[in-house]
Amino acid sequence: MTKYSAYMGRVALFDLGTGELCDYPWSDRDRELYIGGKGMASKILFDNLTGSEDPLSEENLIVISTGPMTGTAAPSSNRFNISSLSPLTGISSTSNCGGNFGFYLKAAGFDALILKGRCPELSWLEIHNDRFELRSASELRGKLTGETQEALQELIDAQRGCRVKCGMAVIGPAGENLVRYACVISGERASGRGGMGAVFGSKNLKAIVVSGNHRVTVAKPEKFRAHTAK
Repeated sequence: MTKYSAYMGRVALFDLGTGELCDYPWSDRDRELYIGGKGMASKILFDNLTGSEDPLSEENLIVISTGPMTGTAAPSSNRFNISSLSPLTGISSTSNCGGNFGFYLKAAGFDALILKGRCPELSWLEIHNDRFELRSASELRGKLTGETQEALQELIDAQRGCRVKCGMAVIGPAGENLVRYACVISGERASGRGGMGAVFGSKNLKAIVVSGNHRVTVAKPEKFRAHTAK
């Protein structure tokens, strides 16, 4: 875990090929040196890739990372990064995105999500707290990003019997077909740099839906509220 407030203290490493989930080692010293977001993701990519990997191969990694202010009341802080080797450049790339995916990733209890491997078939990943489940996305193949999000919302609402509050990151036909500048869409926001949608598509990953009931805490709530109200 962590001694620092605002962090959840966990980084998830999930293998899309085997379904194996484990905690990626990320210490408080790492949190001091790489506060979050792009810096955190760059360190993870540096430690795990040689730079010679094909961006569209299963050896590439996807790192979805947040910062310590994500999920707090800090203005303009509800953002997240998707980082990977770019199919456009062949080198490390990161794309920042708005929307609520980062908030719900922390609500699930994680500061970052690392994805490796490749799904055996086109799939979507459902995350709810510690539960990670890959599910077939065959019926979502070819759907546009808006259609995909609507279909997934209807599906999980029906399964849980209520309106589910969640964050989504999805690709459309461009990502499925490995268009090298394809985006990842979250709500109405786009992770538009570096072709992250093509990396999702290369891993047969149509979408991620994340939810949870963890809360982000800050060390001095009253002082923090007063500061953010200025």
